[in-house]
Amino acid sequence: MDENRYAKYGAATGIVFVIFLVVGFLIVFPQPPDTDASAQEWAAFFKNHQDAVRAALTIVGVGLFFFIWFLGSLRSALASAEGGTGRLASVAYGGGLLAGAFFIVGLTAGLTAAYRPGELDPGVTRMLGDIFGVVGAPSAAAFLAFFAATALAGFRYGALPRWAAWLSVLGAVGQLGGFGIGVTTSGAFASDGVLGFIAPVATFLIATLAISIALFRDPLPGAAPSRGNATQ
Repeated sequence: MDENRYAKYGAATGIVFVIFLVVGFLIVFPQPPDTDASAQEWAAFFKNHQDAVRAALTIVGVGLFFFIWFLGSLRSALASAEGGTGRLASVAYGGGLLAGAFFIVGLTAGLTAAYRPGELDPGVTRMLGDIFGVVGAPSAAAFLAFFAATALAGFRYGALPRWAAWLSVLGAVGQLGGFGIGVTTSGAFASDGVLGFIAPVATFLIATLAISIALFRDPLPGAAPSRGNATQ
């Protein structure tokens, strides 16, 4: 009984993380310049909104603690349902940890740009702002692996209810646009574009929230009926 309760607490950390992410990035963080804006515009942004940027990224940084804890709970649930070597559980866990690492890189770049904005050359400030956005390109692979492996574990082994597995598929598909961030500074695939930013972030939030809610409702999922005959 205690194990079930603790598992619920662990699953709920995904919900807490999403709340921190929404508050930090979507509410507190001010509207940044366009990706292709001048270095002077980026320097002015970090100088004029220094406190807001610091606060927003610190909130997200605190939220990462809950994301890491959530990953441990997710891995446990996937491995329990999958059995055997837990290959999909390992892929999902590894992808999630890498995603968290990319979060840290982006947050570090943004916080550094807002640390002493009046003392930095505008070109340096813009470079840090670029890192903050461009990190979304390589991180797309980590997010894709995270959601794809989670979805497969849901469909094949009953680790998640089908509605949550399908939303994990949505999360995986939504990350594909992130690969385009590194090849353009404007348009849909830019780091502030519909496919490069809005779709990956929106589907990430939706899928993570769905997985967390599903595991909170059933933190110790049983094996799928076909588990004994399934092959990896």
